[in-house]
Amino acid sequence: MKTNAKEKYSGVIVPMATPFTEQGEVDLSAARRIIDHLCEGGVSGVFVLGTTGESVSIAQSEKEKLVDTVANHTNGRAVVYAGISDTCFAQSVQAGRSYLESGADAVVAHLPWYYPLDGGEMCSYFSKLAEEVQGALMLYNIPKTTHMSIPVEVVEKLSTHRNIVGLKDSEKNPERMEEIIGMLSGRDDFSFAVGCAPLSSQAARLGADAIVPSSGNLVPKMYKDLFDNARQSNDSVAENLQEQTNMVSAIYQKGRSLGQSLAALKTMMSVLGLCSRMVLPPLEMLSDHQRAEIEEQMKSEGVFQPISGAAEK
Repeated sequence: MKTNAKEKYSGVIVPMATPFTEQGEVDLSAARRIIDHLCEGGVSGVFVLGTTGESVSIAQSEKEKLVDTVANHTNGRAVVYAGISDTCFAQSVQAGRSYLESGADAVVAHLPWYYPLDGGEMCSYFSKLAEEVQGALMLYNIPKTTHMSIPVEVVEKLSTHRNIVGLKDSEKNPERMEEIIGMLSGRDDFSFAVGCAPLSSQAARLGADAIVPSSGNLVPKMYKDLFDNARQSNDSVAENLQEQTNMVSAIYQKGRSLGQSLAALKTMMSVLGLCSRMVLPPLEMLSDHQRAEIEEQMKSEGVFQPISGAAEK
């Protein structure tokens, strides 16, 4: 299972925003449209039901429909990752087995966020989860939501597990990133994906196997070009693209909390005709006035074009 993990679980992996109807159900038609947009942009992976995908707010029955639709519509054009994070261990196991059966290539889990855990407890939790899921599992480190960081030594220990294929690390810590890249040097059985978009160029240049930028929902090809140029040591081109993608991210992130930024991201996607700006409670949808302001910002950047054939919502 882990042979050539660095090759399979690599490149630009976009944490897909989940589109919703006005009734709060997953909009499967819009999901297909987003998948086409990402695949046409050249991404190598699509990660559904992550933080950007509002996974903790979606009913399990709707999650099942989304994973099945994404896996079928992607149809081998990109590797499909599905989030299974839950405070209930049994729910994570059940979801993991179900999503793998539906066609996901790997499932992704961060720490359960209610009880503080030490390194030994983290190692035990992920080891048990990997055994029970019975398929490819990627670890997910995101202290911003779990309020815990998976220590590097725990990552190293877990990296030898036969079912654990990689780590998505969204901790904004360049020193930690370099340490993990160095630790994994020379190995092909464990993939390292950096989930902090401003570090994308640096990560790819240093040898990270993948980047996972939320703004890839908007400009997937720009991130594909950034990653390729950084890996090919075309540093000036890669850094220029990093600056451009940072400006894209700033439109929906600057001055906003995590939840507010997700609502703003959805608004930008609605301007492109990809989906509606609906978000699920406790998040709140941006107003018409806020949408108009964001659309004006997008036009001033000059890098956005509505998706052909898609209607604005």
